[in-house]
Amino acid sequence: MSTIYLHKKNLFDNLNKISTINPNILAVIKDNAYGHGIFSISEILKEYGIKKVCVKNFQEAEIVKSKFEEIIIFYPHTGRGAKNFSYCINSITQLKKNRHPYIHLKIDTGMHRNGIEIENIQKALEIVKEKEFEIRGVFTHLCCADSDIEYSLMQYEKFKNIKKQILEFVNKYNLKKPYFHIANSKGLEILPDTFDYVRPGIAIYGGIKGYKPVMELRADVISTRLLKKGEGVGYDKKFIASNDLIISTIDVGYGDGIVYFRDGIKLKNTNALGKISMDSMIVEGEFKKEVVVFDDIKEFVKNFDTITYDILVKMSPRIKRVIV
Repeated sequence: MSTIYLHKKNLFDNLNKISTINPNILAVIKDNAYGHGIFSISEILKEYGIKKVCVKNFQEAEIVKSKFEEIIIFYPHTGRGAKNFSYCINSITQLKKNRHPYIHLKIDTGMHRNGIEIENIQKALEIVKEKEFEIRGVFTHLCCADSDIEYSLMQYEKFKNIKKQILEFVNKYNLKKPYFHIANSKGLEILPDTFDYVRPGIAIYGGIKGYKPVMELRADVISTRLLKKGEGVGYDKKFIASNDLIISTIDVGYGDGIVYFRDGIKLKNTNALGKISMDSMIVEGEFKKEVVVFDDIKEFVKNFDTITYDILVKMSPRIKRVIV
């Protein structure tokens, strides 16, 4: 049986590092906490003292609604939810249909994926006032924080002006003052000001440089055998032994979320050979019980033409999660 070990100390160290920049953290736990397991990660975050989290949808919010004082739902439905749920509003159309009283306004400052256009902010505020919604937060998303600092700073300047406009409106009508958030994981490093809260995701899990990896994947050994010189192993015999070799089969494959490979990859302390199978892979060597597939996603991702996020979020929820 394969097992994902979640290193609590590393996660705490990552949160401590983020807290030195801004202690007010909106922890992003969407997509099953970036594959780490939303329930397990929520337990650790609660122990640390995190009060507010961001999830993908209503289903994820329901899983953790008893653990946090505010749960921000990025893609909510339009009906009412629990009092500690906050719905992200991405457009004027959504705002008009929304029936939940507690919202975060997302403003498009340059990513152009979703969010209310800057020229429509006043219209949005009028709808908020008319429908008596409570704006708990206002935010935007940096599209190029790890590749274009100049563009990110342009988004930052736009957001400063947006904050001013919204505060003027709420003060004029004596509405509750919202908090503002812009800084994602990379934004923590480049912005002159992180506003009221920060909104880190991948940094929490150690998927970028400067942060400690939280996830470790180990797999049990199913069988061990001698592969003789000239023999092939696995589908299509992609690996042919150049000399006698001890090999082991371990119980994790692309059905568990590992990226598909055809000609082996490097694991923590050994190499996978040939093609990966749906439920297993073949590795070089003999092991007593289990093999560490990876303990640092930043190293494991070097096997593939992809990003750490892509591997982490695909880890099957069927794999057992253990907090260590």
